[in-house]
Amino acid sequence: MKESKKREHVWIRKMFMLMAAFVLILCMKTTTYAASTKTVNMESVGSGMYIHIGTMKRGKGTVYHRVKVKKKGILIVAGAAIAEDGTPYGMAVRLCDSKKRSLEPYKRSYVSTEEFIVYGVNPGTYYIEVKNQSYYSLSAGVKKVKDLEGDSKKTAYQIAHKKRVSGLVTAGEKAGSADWFKFKLAKNRKVKIELAAIGTDAFRFYLYGPGCRNGICMASLKNDAKDFQKKVALKKGTYYIKVVRASKKSNASGFYDVRWSMQ
Repeated sequence: MKESKKREHVWIRKMFMLMAAFVLILCMKTTTYAASTKTVNMESVGSGMYIHIGTMKRGKGTVYHRVKVKKKGILIVAGAAIAEDGTPYGMAVRLCDSKKRSLEPYKRSYVSTEEFIVYGVNPGTYYIEVKNQSYYSLSAGVKKVKDLEGDSKKTAYQIAHKKRVSGLVTAGEKAGSADWFKFKLAKNRKVKIELAAIGTDAFRFYLYGPGCRNGICMASLKNDAKDFQKKVALKKGTYYIKVVRASKKSNASGFYDVRWSMQ
């Protein structure tokens, strides 16, 4: 695993640990009751991190937590519902666009002090929706991610040998959209392709080229931070890697890594 990828994934883990700590600390504080439907600005605590704690009367209602994303990247969400005895447990959240329209099915994403969710996002305003919780705490982190893919085979981004590149699948885009990369072989070689993905649902990676013109599925990955490796014997020519959601009906978003090397 290359150093750049290590830094990316270590950053996510560190941010999540900090957010989980905020969840546990803040859940001990008092707060005001939310109305049946309310919009709040999450409090910035620096380094692209935001927090909020809230209580809903009789455990009923909806709160929209506003987060502004300045650059294309990832939005990481953690949190917990809090029982009367102070015990934290998981809760459903939902990502919405600037008009509070849902970008995923309700109860698709669950978070807790031990689990987080990672969305791929474009610049703009987003709302994290929380419903029907008596007492809860929510944390979010925003980080820019370099997005290098092409949006068609003709505009595929060329990956240099042994170079690790990243791509984003963003919330709200067409479910059938695809990301494209390519690499070239000057002669027949055995090649190792390394893949990793973190997001709300599975991504599929296809390989096209001489001998696989109709495409072969190399992997379907969901929250696989460690490299998936596939070794294949390839003929001389140009090869393309296509990244798509596992289903055209999927609302999956997140980010992924791609790398290839000759063996």
